[in-house]
Amino acid sequence: MEFDIFVKKWKDVLITTIESLILMWFVYAFLYQNYLLYKWHRGLPLPSKMPFVLVGVASGLTFFIFEIDKLIKSSQEGISGVADGRSGEDFGDNKA
Repeated sequence: MEFDIFVKKWKDVLITTIESLILMWFVYAFLYQNYLLYKWHRGLPLPSKMPFVLVGVASGLTFFIFEIDKLIKSSQEGISGVADGRSGEDFGDNKA
């Protein structure tokens, strides 16, 4: 049973990695194409792609870190029953 959880988590990591790579490419392509469409004029040399690649990589890494953090929190919740440090008990109406 524990092996099934381990395989499922690795599948989630693989899916998140693929999604991040696709997001990187889409952000890069979208920004570069829009820049060429609205700022570049015929006859001028093509601008450098490096700033657009960097923004694409940064957005993909941000998405990857966010999703992996969410995956880690959900796996910790499954192990200990508590994800955010609260016990789930209601102390609001304690009569001490």
